[in-house]
This record gives sequence, C-alpha cells and structure tokens, in this order.
Amino acid sequence: MKADSPLSADEAGVFVKYLLLAGLDSAEIRYWRIHRHTDAGIAYRLQALLNDIAMTAATRLEAVPGIDWDILGRSLATSAYYRRRIIELALEAVLSEPLAPELCVKLASSSPDELSAVLPGTWHHAVIFASPVCFTHELYPLIVDACVHDLERFGKPRTNVLAAHSDWLAGQGQLKRILYLDSSSGRFIETDLDVPVRTDSVQFLCLGREERAMHAAMSQSFACVQVNPASVSRLADDKAATLAAWSALGLDVPAYQEIAPGDWETAYCFLDRYTEIVAKPNQATEGELVAFFRRDQAHARRELARHLECCWAQGSAIVQQRRDGVCFRNPVSGVKQSLALRLNLAFDGERHRVESGYAQLGQDERHPASCGRGGQLAAIDVALSGLTSGGKPIRLDVADWNRICEQAERAADLFAGLLLMGLDVLLDRDLHGNISPVFLEANPRPAGLSHSRLLADDPFMPAQIGVSLKLWDCINPLTLSLSHDDASHY
Repeated sequence: MKADSPLSADEAGVFVKYLLLAGLDSAEIRYWRIHRHTDAGIAYRLQALLNDIAMTAATRLEAVPGIDWDILGRSLATSAYYRRRIIELALEAVLSEPLAPELCVKLASSSPDELSAVLPGTWHHAVIFASPVCFTHELYPLIVDACVHDLERFGKPRTNVLAAHSDWLAGQGQLKRILYLDSSSGRFIETDLDVPVRTDSVQFLCLGREERAMHAAMSQSFACVQVNPASVSRLADDKAATLAAWSALGLDVPAYQEIAPGDWETAYCFLDRYTEIVAKPNQATEGELVAFFRRDQAHARRELARHLECCWAQGSAIVQQRRDGVCFRNPVSGVKQSLALRLNLAFDGERHRVESGYAQLGQDERHPASCGRGGQLAAIDVALSGLTSGGKPIRLDVADWNRICEQAERAADLFAGLLLMGLDVLLDRDLHGNISPVFLEANPRPAGLSHSRLLADDPFMPAQIGVSLKLWDCINPLTLSLSHDDASHY
C-alpha cells in the first residue's frame, strides 16, 4: 500500500495483528518459537493484549488516520470469531516466518457477482482444513502452481483454488465461507458467502490432531474429484501396513515391528537386536513423537518405555532399525545432521511422478530429522551438496538420483487413487557402497508445501518454489471438454 493510504474495515484487522505483535518483545517471540509444542501460553498472552486493544482503541488509537474505529471496535467487541481469527493470525506470525501474503478477514459477506469478479476460473478446487495456524503457507504454493499451469496451458486462469475450514461446509460439497487469494491486491481474503459455492474437486490438508477421523468423515461429504480420498489415505496413515506392502514390492525399508500398547517384551527384544532404533506412533505424521534409542545407552529400556507410553496414547507404536547411513555435514558449523528427503509425487494420469520436495535435517546426527524435534528444512540441492557417510564426504551422482526417483515412483504407485502425496525417504549405502533410498512412510496430507521446490533431472540445480504442475491436469481433465457457466457454481 502507498504511504498514508486509508485502511478499509477488512484491512484494519491486519493492523490489529501488528499491534499485537508490537506488544511482544523479541525474547518472548524467541521463547515461544522454541517451546511452541510444550507451552500454550502465547495464546493467552495474545488474548490479553487484544482485550486491552479492544477496550482502549477508541481513546488511544483514534489519532491513527485512515481507520474507522467505530466499525473495528464494534467487531472486536461483538464477534468472538473475529477476535479468534486475529489472534490466530498473530500466533502464526509469532511461530513462523512470513511465507504467504497477508490475510484480511472480511466483515461483510460476498455476493456471487463479487466472487466471479475476483475468481475468473471455471473450476472450483477446494482445500479443506481444520488447523488454521500457518495453513495459508500450505495453500499459497498450490494456488501459484494452478495459476502457472493454467497460464502455460490455456493462456488464462481455469482453476480457482479456494479453501474452507471444516466448520464452513454447507453440505452436499458446498462452502458457505471461503478463503481465497485476490490476485489484484496480492492478499488472502476470508469471507462469508451470500450463496454457497459448489466444488468441482477437493483435497484435505492441515486437519489437526484428529486428522484421520476428520478426513474419513469429510471425505464422505464430497461427491466430486478428491485428491486424497479417505479410502486410499487409510493405508498411507498406517505406517506398519505401508512398510509391509513396500517390502513385498521389493523396496528397501527399515526392519520394523508394530508394538501393541503394553507389549514391553516385544519392544525390548527389538531394542536388543539392533545397535540403534527409532520409536514413534504408528499413525502419527510429520515427525510427531519420533525418537532414537541406542542399545548401549544408559537406561535405554527405561527411556524407551517412557517414550512408548506417550506413543500408545495414540494407539499402537512402531519401532524400526535406524537406517540413515548417509547424513549431512553443515558446511558452516561442521556439525553432522541426520537427513531425510521429503519427495512430493503427483499422479499424471498414468502413474505417479516425483515433482518436488525438500530436505529435513536434525539438530545433529543424534536427533531425528524433524522440525518437531528441533530440526530444520533445506532445499534438496543444498542438502545433497554436503552428504557424508562413515565420517567421509560422499557424492550422489545422477544415476543415484534416477534410482531414488524410480523407486519412489514405484513406492507411490502402491496408493492408486491418491493424486498427491509426500514420501519420506532416508539415504543409506548398499552392499556395493552406492547411495540407495530407504522408504520410511507416506503422507496423504503432505505438509511443508511452502518449502517445496520443483525438481529437475539434475538434483543439484537450484529450483523454483512449487509442489506440482502435473496434478492440475489430473484434477480437472473435464475442463477440456466441459464448459461451466460461472453462475452454475452458486
């Protein structure tokens, strides 16, 4: 925006978000970024700050030009939902870097004509979510991918990528409130709709703690094309079943054992069998509750038992032999860090293809490669440039990379009907000393999409941000033969 431009009532919510952030000092922000998984106090802190703003806005901030404080103050005073959304947006800014445009919460509903003016496509693709914090980080690259695909193929937008919270569904695959990107202003808009919008295709992301049950329930509500239908996602959600199926296909997977709640003896026998193992919930995702245990460490059984009790709160656990024989040496610090590749594969109408990905790095080689365990994400070309094994540098060549991609595509073909997925892949060395992939798990609701880079034949080439271009041909092939009148969607 230009300097001294007035703020609309919808834009004023962004201003309030930054007022909340200004009420936090840098030490607070650093603390909550580190303790985001163990300390929920930041939400209460932001709530207290917003209450102060709401009570004093008219007297303390009326000198700020360009804001209708009567409308904003009334919204803050009367709408619990509006207050919650402002807090969620501030919480997102505290816990993450800005990876998507600003989001404006619209106070008035939008008419079909208004929506048609900002969404010129003829195919409505809806992304359904339940966990709002940082969700736009996952949505934004999908919108960009769809736009790039449509412009390259058709010369104009054909697919409108929308989003809707699970509470915004109106039944029969219709949405009564949506979140979309206004390309003219470069910002996200969240708005109620005067008339619900009908979806042509749908996918489910960021579903929160009860994601599997929620996925199954909502998948039944849509009769349109689904990127990740619950019936197919069920296999990917079961780590043990996925590993068994991959092993039957001849793919390399870690030795593993599913551990039922209370089955201490099986867990201890598995620990005694290997130098180092990994333990995690069988149906958790994105590195949740993943931990390493060494057979020779002091109190190994006691620590494993304590961890398994946490895993069993979610059902069965799974233990695996640790198989990441190739890790990453940080070129700046010299620290060796555990490494896992996240490869995103899309179905192109014939089979799954590796299209994008990123690398997950652990704090060091003693911690899992997971952001939830203090790790970080990196571009694949960066990670592959610093590989080490057995204390010596090792180089991955094009033949290695082609082998990894070919086997990843075989692994993905297990999930017929899943149009986009993320595969977690470790790197190890085979009997001949070659770098080879070891497959860990599949995720039908892949996260970290804003960190994904489109991959080329040469993995060492810096790549552009993106998730998939092939996906959009598969989602809406009917747009080539069917024409939808814009009004038919409302």
